[in-house]
Amino acid sequence: MILKKKITENQFSIILLLSFYCLLLLGFIFDENSTGGAYPDYVNQKEISIFFANDFFNSLFNYDKFSHRHSPVIPAFFSLLEKINLNDSYIRLISLHLGLLLPIFFFKSLKIKFKKINKLYLILLTGLIFLSPIFRSLLIWPDSRIFGLAIFSISIYYYCKFQTNKKFIYAIYCTFFYAFASYISLNFALFAIFFFIKFFQKYKFDYNKIAKLFFLNLILSIPFFLYLFSLDNIFFLKTAVPGDLYQKSEILNFSNKILIISSIIFFYAIPFLITGVYKIEWHNKLNIALALILLLFLQFGFSYTYEWMGGGIFFKTSKLLFENNYLFYFICFFSLFFLIEICKNNLNSIMIIFCLLLSNPQITIYHKYYDPLILIIFLLLLNFKTDSKKLFKLKNLIIFYIYFASFLVINILKTQIL
Repeated sequence: MILKKKITENQFSIILLLSFYCLLLLGFIFDENSTGGAYPDYVNQKEISIFFANDFFNSLFNYDKFSHRHSPVIPAFFSLLEKINLNDSYIRLISLHLGLLLPIFFFKSLKIKFKKINKLYLILLTGLIFLSPIFRSLLIWPDSRIFGLAIFSISIYYYCKFQTNKKFIYAIYCTFFYAFASYISLNFALFAIFFFIKFFQKYKFDYNKIAKLFFLNLILSIPFFLYLFSLDNIFFLKTAVPGDLYQKSEILNFSNKILIISSIIFFYAIPFLITGVYKIEWHNKLNIALALILLLFLQFGFSYTYEWMGGGIFFKTSKLLFENNYLFYFICFFSLFFLIEICKNNLNSIMIIFCLLLSNPQITIYHKYYDPLILIIFLLLLNFKTDSKKLFKLKNLIIFYIYFASFLVINILKTQIL
């Protein structure tokens, strides 16, 4: 009877995994573009890959001339496939399967963190990744961001292994993979601060290991700095803002970054809050006062405009429905309250939020930079009061699926209407 149950569970696991995979392939067949911008971004990247295929070194050393703010690593990689005249559908299909590293290592990390939880529930939680419009669109129409996140998920996996048994080799692997992810997508570079501090906390009296990690970080970063500054190739500050709306000073507008990014973070917190997985003291008067003061201060400096594109779901909704920022500011109060609550006496959360807020050096702030990254961080890195029993309750998992499936459907409908 026990054997039969195990076989049934394994069969059901296979059915779940095949369902997620088929759902992604279906999107590929119908050229799904649920973000709206994935297809034109891919066309632009493909043109650059062709330039690399025709003249690799000239394209590499003059990359900033392309007005492309993504790393040259992925265009250079795809240029190898362009060089052999591989059909575009095959190129995209290869990239789709490479991107599956993300859910694979997300699942492996969940198994480490929640080792006592039934595998079926972990697969169901992993399945939320397949409902991400950004994950789906950027695999169907290849983009540096999703490949960077896939490699970053490997670094998180080794960090989880390190947290379990503290083997130094896992700290080395983690360092290597987050450096690799940063070369593919620069937005992950700041997480080096988080990981290094966590390793330092473990090895603070072992100067030999700390020195090895420090110099490994330094050695891995040297090619990046040489490429950027010796060649004056500062590609990542390129902007999608039209020339007549562009103001360089807006790069340092932290009001824009804090309010928009905190609202995006809160979007992913909502299903965890309504199911009671995260416990927040909403009646805390000090946090209410701090959130209000912070909101009043930040809204005076807020200057993000709808014409810049991006801005996250709550900013766009506020503009579309009411043609003002009032709904957005209302949501921002709860967003800021949430951040204050999770960062309260919690260095781990402070470091992660710091990395998220500063990981976008451009003027424009897109939702795609944080999806499904924040979901992964919530479940694997954030050190916050989490009710694991409620997290894996079937009723709550259904709520998660309804919430994120709705977001996917809204994005698909939006691209059909607009």
